[in-house]
Amino acid sequence: MIEQLERCTASMRAAAESFPWQRRDAYAGWLAQTYFYVRHSTRLLACAGARFEHGERGDALHYRFAAHITEEKKHEQLCVHDLKQLGLSLDAFPERHSTRLFYEPQYYKIEHQSPSALFGYIVALEAFGPAYGPQIVQAVTGAFGPRCASFLELHAEEDEDHIQKALAMISTVPERERAWVLENLEQTTYAYQRLLADLASVA
Repeated sequence: MIEQLERCTASMRAAAESFPWQRRDAYAGWLAQTYFYVRHSTRLLACAGARFEHGERGDALHYRFAAHITEEKKHEQLCVHDLKQLGLSLDAFPERHSTRLFYEPQYYKIEHQSPSALFGYIVALEAFGPAYGPQIVQAVTGAFGPRCASFLELHAEEDEDHIQKALAMISTVPERERAWVLENLEQTTYAYQRLLADLASVA
């Protein structure tokens, strides 16, 4: 799991390194599309958390997801704040197809594979923040000022703790379900790279 996560994180980092963060339209587009998928975070966690079976392992997973909901609450509003610091509004940015393609499959996986599959999506995103978030913060604050990166700053700092909690829980997941977690990790990595490429192409 660790080796695959490191490989996926490196792929996402490579995609991020080629993204034009210091272009206002590109960064603003990223903030807007991040808002659109992050607003589903608590709903995905609630959807998955409600489906874990009763019993020691299922209860532990259920309670972890419930706790994670409070940790992610209203994080999408940080994107709105950062857009305002750029002098822009969310209203100027429609949700893109690449964004919906990124998060919508998670509802299917929770319902038709296993709620544990969501861990693949979770660790892919939360490993990315600490791995490359500080560099992005430096780039965007250097270009646009110190008050436009609240979302990035929070996730560069907090997500390392979330990763460790997620990895500890994944270790309790049955082998068959762990395969779905790994598959989702790979899929999420691919989809996020495509999302960045789509945003870069229109910026």
